[in-house]
Amino acid sequence: MAIIFDKVSKHFQGRMVLERLDWQLDSGSRWLVQGPSGAGKTTLLRLLAGLERVDSGQILGAENVRFSMCFQENRLCGRLNSIANIAMVCPEANPAQLREALSALLPDEALCRPAETLSGGMARRTALARALLAPSDAVVLDEPFTGLDEESRSRALTFIETHLGGRTLVLVSHELPQLHDAEILQLS
Repeated sequence: MAIIFDKVSKHFQGRMVLERLDWQLDSGSRWLVQGPSGAGKTTLLRLLAGLERVDSGQILGAENVRFSMCFQENRLCGRLNSIANIAMVCPEANPAQLREALSALLPDEALCRPAETLSGGMARRTALARALLAPSDAVVLDEPFTGLDEESRSRALTFIETHLGGRTLVLVSHELPQLHDAEILQLS
């Protein structure tokens, strides 16, 4: 699986966000996307996953790719606990497997609490776990470390490394994680 951005441009309300971007993601590649606020990082992720359409150019090879995403917003179902939020996208996993995986990121007392009662950092880690545990070919993470302290960020990076497997990873972060073998796409 190779995904190719061929002279991709996107604008919003007359403002060019991405202009004639050429980029290739090979199967199993790891990318760290960086740039200042407003440079088009989130737009790039939304185009990649098919949530937005290009204005010009084309994206080739993404048609049959299954993406899992951690958006800037956690997008959890507030009344469901962390395990149930992940089970929604992991139909093959049993709750015991999900509990075991989540225990690497959350304290035991938080696993069965409704998501709406979790701290911001706990909810963020749940959203990250959902993206990594969902069956997919590519994992897209938009600011997954927001609201995490240094220890939680370190555990989250370990979780990514442990659960990514051979899938393609595209990660946007203002914080510079130590992401093994990551290539950098700098947007300006």
